[in-house]
Amino acid sequence: MLGIVGYGGFVASAAALCLTPGIDTVYIFTRTMAGGRREGLASALGINTGLVVHTVLVAAGLSLVLAASPVAFGAIKVAGAAYLAVMGVRSILSGGSSLSVGEKDEGAPAASALRVYAQGVLTNVLNPKIILFFLALLPQFVATPNGFGPLPFLALGLTYVALSTLWTVVIVAVASPFSRLLTTSPRAGRVTSVVSGLVYIALGATILLTA
Repeated sequence: MLGIVGYGGFVASAAALCLTPGIDTVYIFTRTMAGGRREGLASALGINTGLVVHTVLVAAGLSLVLAASPVAFGAIKVAGAAYLAVMGVRSILSGGSSLSVGEKDEGAPAASALRVYAQGVLTNVLNPKIILFFLALLPQFVATPNGFGPLPFLALGLTYVALSTLWTVVIVAVASPFSRLLTTSPRAGRVTSVVSGLVYIALGATILLTA
């Protein structure tokens, strides 16, 4: 099928990998805890849009070029780490001022859904671990020689995106009730903002240490 070999094995592997906690999982969980269901869903959609971007890059052969270039790969690492660090510092300095009790799921969201979505896209696109992950996983299930060009890579990548989307929606559903509990007081909002900021900074450090 479209030059794909062992599609069932790929689906099983992809499902297992989606269930394995990683940067994206922690990021979406943290955003949901800090901003509620709407912010969590916007983050999940952004993260999975980033996976679509990585799929296109792999299919076009650009991910291989980036991974093979120490300068380009290093620039992505630094940009991704810096972006998460800035988000972390901003969250800590906000002191929970953007969180209002009962606001997130009943009225205006704690943060613009479009902004949160864009942040999710950038967080994923600037994660070099995803580049290496897709380069290592997808070619294993593409027949050699490949007579279908980018199609098998696109099909496999979009399959992974579909599974990831389902799983991240589950993460949001699990985390959102805890978000309501944590934002019942201004003090809880401040603590949540600080913890979220520290998590973002830690995720940035993880990206920076990617080999």
